[in-house]
Amino acid sequence: MLLQKVWRAGIDWDEELPDTLLGSWRQWKTVLLQAAKLEFPRFYSTLLPNADQIDLHTFVDASEYAYAAVAYLRIKQGDDIDTVLVAAKCKVAPLKPVSIPRMELLAAVMGVNLAKKVINIRRLNINSSTYWSDSKTVLQWLDMDPRKFQAFVMHRVGEIIDHTSRAQWRWIPTKENVADSATKFIKSPNANRWLKGPQFLAKPENEWPEQDITLESGEPTELQEYFSDWRRLYRAVATFMLYIKRIRAKCLGNPLPKTLDPEIISKAKSWIYKQAQSRTYYAEITALKNNTAVNKSSPLIALNVYLDEEGVLRVQGRKYNINPDDAVVLPKRSRIASLITKDFHEKSHHIMHESTINIIRNDFYIPRLRVLYKTVRKACQKCKIATSRPEVPQMAAIPAARLASFERPFTYTGVDYFGPILVNVGRHKEKRWGVLFTCLTLRAVHIEVAYKLDVSSCIMCLRNFMTRRGTPKEIFSDNGTNFKATEKMVKEELKKIDFDEITIKYEAIKWHFNPPAAPHMGGAWERLVRSVKTVLKSICPTSNFNDETLRTALMEAENVINSRPLTFVSLDSGDDEALTPNHLLLGSTSGYKRMADDNTDLRLRWQQTQLFADKFWSRWVKEFTPDLTRRSKWFTKRPPIAIGDIVIVVDDQLPRNMWPKGRITEVVTAKDGQVRRATIWTPKGIMVRPVAKIAILDVGLKDGEDPKDVHGGGNVTAIK
Repeated sequence: MLLQKVWRAGIDWDEELPDTLLGSWRQWKTVLLQAAKLEFPRFYSTLLPNADQIDLHTFVDASEYAYAAVAYLRIKQGDDIDTVLVAAKCKVAPLKPVSIPRMELLAAVMGVNLAKKVINIRRLNINSSTYWSDSKTVLQWLDMDPRKFQAFVMHRVGEIIDHTSRAQWRWIPTKENVADSATKFIKSPNANRWLKGPQFLAKPENEWPEQDITLESGEPTELQEYFSDWRRLYRAVATFMLYIKRIRAKCLGNPLPKTLDPEIISKAKSWIYKQAQSRTYYAEITALKNNTAVNKSSPLIALNVYLDEEGVLRVQGRKYNINPDDAVVLPKRSRIASLITKDFHEKSHHIMHESTINIIRNDFYIPRLRVLYKTVRKACQKCKIATSRPEVPQMAAIPAARLASFERPFTYTGVDYFGPILVNVGRHKEKRWGVLFTCLTLRAVHIEVAYKLDVSSCIMCLRNFMTRRGTPKEIFSDNGTNFKATEKMVKEELKKIDFDEITIKYEAIKWHFNPPAAPHMGGAWERLVRSVKTVLKSICPTSNFNDETLRTALMEAENVINSRPLTFVSLDSGDDEALTPNHLLLGSTSGYKRMADDNTDLRLRWQQTQLFADKFWSRWVKEFTPDLTRRSKWFTKRPPIAIGDIVIVVDDQLPRNMWPKGRITEVVTAKDGQVRRATIWTPKGIMVRPVAKIAILDVGLKDGEDPKDVHGGGNVTAIK
């Protein structure tokens, strides 16, 4: 055992032992000196030649370090009894960890083999053989059919049964088991106890240790509270009944039944039914047993109930010609009724609910069955996952970028790609993409043509936009890889560009990214992309473009969209015309401006321009803002998603049964207390999704579980 510890510690032959092993080494040297004082007699006993009875007692034991077996002869002559050591064997535990019950089983096999060798000695006329073990698990394994176990236990139990009988095995307390001395580190071993065996062997058999392994022959106790599956429950009861039947057959000397036949399963089900009925309908069952009428106040008075041959309470209906088997009465709040309903629900593959209820009521009478079935469906985990839906929080307040009046157009810009659009280049077609820049405040658009989807093309489109419309303060977009890369490279690529010796500070641009799979968070530009596509289809229904005509069509679409009214169009000639983005971009809806004559004062002209812009923004605040701030959906506040919640992520590109599941590790809380974005740990990686794409499952952290202990930890980020 000490050498095995050294081997497991990975110590080389020339290294010193650590303190943990050094103490064990010194203890072993001290105990080893006592071996010189041991004395063994040259013969077993003086009682042996004229012995009346010679018995062999084998003790087995195991620990995490070793397992052992030791055999003693119990020699009886008249009233004199002598015990003596015959043989012992010990082995260290395997390097691969083995459970203690399996180690005890290995010790039992070793004891059987050791006793077999002793019994084969011809000069010893051994009358009987007894085996002692302090493992109740091993003794119970010997009572059961080995074929029910896994291979490791099955083969070793079979080997023991082949050479011994169950009656030869007895239980012994650990303190009395002498084999225990061979499996542990003992500072002061008792040599005399090892050589002579336990003291009780020298006493009459009625003074030996009492057996703590009892075999009950009664009916099984109530087990339904420990099972969550109807089939497993009735087969467990049937297996117990088969066990009792085998014991009785063995006592009577009859052939042992081996398998669960339909008769035993039917009796098991009947016994379970009676257990469920006896609690709720005790008075009715008692009255029927006494051949008296059921009380008029009983809920079963109108059902014409009776007891069948096995004592099961059934309903005698009027459908005998259709179905001669009467329905079994079950209480609506019993565990058995829930398990049976759950079993039928799963057999119907969690669908066809009315058909399932109809099938149940053919075999069982359960009061308020429909209510019970709904309860089972609500508790079914598969149904929870299949019916879970995201709870979208209340629509957030309008972002500041949407209400930034009296600002230059495109100060706050949203950007998105659309396409591809096929264009004719020579004799073949190539793909082009439209890049839509949206002024989030003015709702104006600017369209560029991208020749590729890479970062270089994205940077060029952004550069062209900024050259014509100016540098925005903030840019909003989705999580496109080209946008993410552009955001990182734009500072390095564009910060050196000078116009009129003024360096454009691109590093001042703040880029906001919406979470993946959240198109509703970019609705300000997603809706305009649809408008652009509609205008393009009207301009050229055949979509037969080349590069020049595509650019012209996009510019026309840009002008059409920028001339759309933002406010109510009044038909009264005395009212002002409706506001459009072109009013601020070009000075009028159509873009027409009256040319200034030679008598026009340029200073006055500038003042008129400023007054026009101020008037535009004043009307924008009064007429456009009220419609903008009105919520059109998502009116109700929802309980916010919390760290540790188990969720399923909606993915429109996959079938529902393949949607990823995970745990919330981080949430972003808005000022109104609503969570609209969360980070999720899934087996496939970390993902960020909007709450509108997250459905909470009816599971979560266990009691006392710390969210920081789950995958990835977690923290809460508040939006300031």
